[in-house]
Amino acid sequence: MKYLSFLLSILIFSIGCKNEPKTDSKTENQNLLKYSKQLKMTESADSLFIFSGNEKLSFSKNELPLKSAMVVPTSVLSYLDELDLIGTVKGISQPDFVFNPKIIELYKQNKLEVIGSFDEIFVEKILVSKPDIFVTSSGPTLAKYHQQIKNSGIRLLYIDEYDEAEPLARAEYLKVFGRLFGKKKEADELFDEIEKNYKEIISKIKDSNKNKPTVFANQIYGDVWYMPGGRSFQARLFKDAGGDYLWNDDDTDGSLKLTFESVYEKAANADFWLNAGDFPNLKSLTGSYKNYEWFAAVKNKKVYNWNKRSNEKGANDYFETGTARPDWVLKDLAAIFHPELFPGHELVFYEKLE
Repeated sequence: MKYLSFLLSILIFSIGCKNEPKTDSKTENQNLLKYSKQLKMTESADSLFIFSGNEKLSFSKNELPLKSAMVVPTSVLSYLDELDLIGTVKGISQPDFVFNPKIIELYKQNKLEVIGSFDEIFVEKILVSKPDIFVTSSGPTLAKYHQQIKNSGIRLLYIDEYDEAEPLARAEYLKVFGRLFGKKKEADELFDEIEKNYKEIISKIKDSNKNKPTVFANQIYGDVWYMPGGRSFQARLFKDAGGDYLWNDDDTDGSLKLTFESVYEKAANADFWLNAGDFPNLKSLTGSYKNYEWFAAVKNKKVYNWNKRSNEKGANDYFETGTARPDWVLKDLAAIFHPELFPGHELVFYEKLE
């Protein structure tokens, strides 16, 4: 392991811990986020409080706005970019997994530190740079590194947007970064726009009384087909876009582990197949598993993947911009399921496999 050295121990000793403001009696208890289940944000007259990863993060308002961040989750880059805050990013994890062209250009110009991977953090680089905040994901894999960073006095913000089943909850994280980096007005206005767009799409489909096309998703890995549960993020998107997701009655919020036979029994005649891996065309899809040819969606060429915006490294903007802009994702799906309601819509994230 490369993350600790004698120099590191000196740095930890020399860096003073920041004093976090105490909650006063005037703290507003009302949560500023109405959709998120993973984050809570409140404020008082002089402090901002964020609750994430089972921890409480506090900022006195005279410390804000923050000026710099180092970031592990690629999704966070989309929130910062939507708020014109890419310039605050001083370090990223695993650049080959990043789609954002602005970040890639900064990396090529050696203006960003590479601070680790998804299973290791280069703590010494973070301690030397001393960002105002370190944004990461919670979980046991990186926990030991997180503790070292916290012990040095650098604040950690846990972002686990992938655990949010409600698409608008993921977009709502814009409000958190808006308040931290002095873009409150812009973040609130952007979220209001996203929320309005999202609800208008749902309303348009509902008012049309169109039949709902049947839908299934994902693909088989080895002997297991990981199908989105009926209470998952993907299931919610399919429903909101006017699709009849075939596992909608399931109460699982994660993935179901199914056999090919059980999937085929239920989805053999489904109208659409979504998110069928990263295959660029039907030939490569069926070449990976010949029995895929049996599905009506393949025969009728109604298979769509979410990799239209991917770069040469395989990084996919669906998991970046698509996180912050669920209204764009929803419109793609709605236009796929009900093209007559959205004539002329050019797909942003999805593409049809030919």
